[in-house]
Amino acid sequence: MFSKLNKKHYLIALSVILILSAAGFAYYKMVYIPAQTTTAISLASQNIQTAVVQQGDIIIYARGTGTLIARDEINLGFGTGGPISELNVRIGDKVHAGDVLAVQGNRERLEAAVVADQISVLNAKNALQYLEENSAMVAAQAQLDLANATAALNTAERNWFVQQQGNRASSFTIATAQATLVLAKNELDLALADYNLVSARPVGDLERAQAELNLAAAQQKYDSAARQLAWVTGKPSEIQQMQLDAEVALAEARLAQAQSEWEKVKDGPDPDKVALAKLQLASAEANLALSKRNLEGSVIVAPMKGTILSVVAKVGDDISSPFISMADLSQQYLTISLDGTDIDKIALDYKVEVIFDALPNHIFTGRVIQIDPNLYAPTGERIAAQTPGQITVVKGLVSLDESAITAIDNLPLGMTATVDVIGGQAQGVIIVPVEALHEQSPGQYAVFVMENGGQKLHPVVVGLMGFSFVEIKSGLHVGEIVVTSLVNTK
Repeated sequence: MFSKLNKKHYLIALSVILILSAAGFAYYKMVYIPAQTTTAISLASQNIQTAVVQQGDIIIYARGTGTLIARDEINLGFGTGGPISELNVRIGDKVHAGDVLAVQGNRERLEAAVVADQISVLNAKNALQYLEENSAMVAAQAQLDLANATAALNTAERNWFVQQQGNRASSFTIATAQATLVLAKNELDLALADYNLVSARPVGDLERAQAELNLAAAQQKYDSAARQLAWVTGKPSEIQQMQLDAEVALAEARLAQAQSEWEKVKDGPDPDKVALAKLQLASAEANLALSKRNLEGSVIVAPMKGTILSVVAKVGDDISSPFISMADLSQQYLTISLDGTDIDKIALDYKVEVIFDALPNHIFTGRVIQIDPNLYAPTGERIAAQTPGQITVVKGLVSLDESAITAIDNLPLGMTATVDVIGGQAQGVIIVPVEALHEQSPGQYAVFVMENGGQKLHPVVVGLMGFSFVEIKSGLHVGEIVVTSLVNTK
């Protein structure tokens, strides 16, 4: 279209533009500026404070303090107590994973413990294997023991039975014993009568001596017959009965034990013995693992790349606790503390700006990676229950960005810093002073805008709200004038 215009047309268009520009400038100088001046004078005379709606940046932050720390500090020591024979590092040394840091003395003792525990494991394995491989033989022996115990009980019960009254002999045996006693009594009576006939004779008389022998023999025969009859017709004494009862009870117990053993092994190894053997094997293996760990622990090896933070022992010291500490300082961390009233201005992954006391001209950045769930007093004690008006502290952990690592590599741990936790920020947005904002209802806001010399209430949608300015998402335009002083809405 423009290629069809000739030189005359261009001159006419240029003339029109110049005339319009001159007219606009004249309006600005003669109308707009006087009007604004008049408005300002009028507002000043009414003691009304105003502000112009602007476009700018807003940042919400909470300020606190921070301390440089090594988050993943590792404490290293030997697996068991003992003397130090080698110490290869000092504070500040940088080490790599696998570097030998220290060696313990008396390693022969630790090696001997490993050998002894290896033998214990072997013995425990053999015991378990024996149970499993000889189960058939064990079952056969248990079956034999059961048979013997059964026979022993039968014998004990039979002895008990035959010793009871009325069970010792048959009626024929009892009659025979009674007849034998009668005959013996008769013989005793005859022998006594014969003895009485010669008893007055001198001691050395032959007939008297023979009569005495016959009487003694008859008495012995009678006593034996009486005892036999008393036994076949009598019952055991109290002691004898107790002994018979005990023999039966013992035989029953042995049979029950034999039966239990047979039940355990008839289908395989005794489960109780197998469980005990496995437990003994597990214990031996645990002891072996511990002794091996102690032997391995007699040489301290760096588990990672890092820096030695402390060494609290020397060669020759007998040590039983960790004595070397190290950490990976390639990632820097800060513990931070904020006023408890700023709890709403910190959350995970919030951006943080850090200025170290030793580097006041450098700003480093990071992010919140951990928030302590507890409240603390300014002196550091944890608060179980806050009291009204009590000053509290919120703690967190910040991971610094990689850009900060090289710059603060030489700063010592424990260095303090000023920390700003950025709760929110917006750039190039519409902002007005906080004083211009009026809350109509929870979450609903409005501002008074100067229009035609008067004040008109405009609802607005707010965004970030800082200490001095608030972000206006909708409801205002740049250049409008808002009232910041107290407004009488009646």
